[in-house]
Amino acid sequence: MLGHSRLHISPETHFIRRLVRNVPLDRPLSPDQVEAAVDRIVTHPRWQYMEMSDEEFRAEAMALASPRLADVLELIYRRHLQGTGKARFGDKTPDYVRIIPQLLSIWPEARFINLIRDGHDVAISFASKPGWGHAYDGPRFEWTRAVRATLAYRQAPFADRILEVRYEELVTDLEGTVRRICAFLGEAFEPGMLGWHGRLDLLFPGESPDLHPKLFEPIRPDAVAAWRGKLSAIECFLIEASLHRDLASAGYDLRFAHPAWRPFLVATGAIMRQLAPLLDRAVPALLRRGLLPRPLHI
Repeated sequence: MLGHSRLHISPETHFIRRLVRNVPLDRPLSPDQVEAAVDRIVTHPRWQYMEMSDEEFRAEAMALASPRLADVLELIYRRHLQGTGKARFGDKTPDYVRIIPQLLSIWPEARFINLIRDGHDVAISFASKPGWGHAYDGPRFEWTRAVRATLAYRQAPFADRILEVRYEELVTDLEGTVRRICAFLGEAFEPGMLGWHGRLDLLFPGESPDLHPKLFEPIRPDAVAAWRGKLSAIECFLIEASLHRDLASAGYDLRFAHPAWRPFLVATGAIMRQLAPLLDRAVPALLRRGLLPRPLHI
C-alpha cells in the first residue's frame, strides 16, 4: 500500500515465524518470555533493518506491563510509523502466508492481502536468483507452500479476513484492483497510490534503488504469462512436472494439460524431486563451464 496517506509498510521482518512456535500468542507474557522473545528477534538476520538498537528495544520491551506478544512487536512497527504521519502499519513478509492463524491470535482484527502469481512465472524469477529455490524442490518450493496454504484457508473460519489478489489482475486492471484492496481494508482509494514511478521516498532508509529497478518502470502487460515467451518446451514440461497439480488447483493454464500427459508429468516430477540436490550443483557447474547456452528456467 505504498503511497497511501494512512498506510505504512515496514521492511520484511521474517522473525515472527521464530516466535509463534515458542511464545504465547494470546495472553500476557512473563518477564522471562519477553526476554526470550526479544532474544529471538534481535538475533534474526532481519533485525538490522528495523531501525532500533538491541539495547533500546530490549529496554522498551522489558518496561511494558504484562505485555502480550502484540505489544512487544508493535514497539518495532510503531517505530516505523513515527515521522510518517500515518495511522496503520503492515508487513509484506511473503512466508507469513503460512502462519495466518497464528497471526490472527496475535492481532485478532488483522486483515491479509494474499497476492498470487502464475507459478510458471514465479519459477522463472526464482531460478534466476541463487538461493531462492526451484520448482523441482516440490512441497519445499515457496510458491507451492503458499498456494497450498491459500487453498486451505478458503475453507477456514477466518476466510473473510483474507483477500486473494491475482498478480495478473493487478497488472491488467491496476486501479480497479487497488480500489478493491482499499475497500477490503476499509480505506479510501487515493490516486497517489498509482504514481510510484521514481519515488525514492518509497525506499526504506539505506536501501539502494538498484535493489528495486522496477520502481522506475511502468507496469508492463507482458509480465502476465511471460513464461509463454521465455520457456522452451522442455523447460515448461519440467516446471509443469513439478507444479502441475498446484497450477491447476490455483486456476492457471498448463501447456501440457491433456490427460495423456499426466502420467509423464507425475513420473518426471518425482524424479526431479529426488534429483534436486544434484540439480542444485550440476546446473550452475554446467553454466560456469559454458556447457549450457543460457541459464535453465527450472
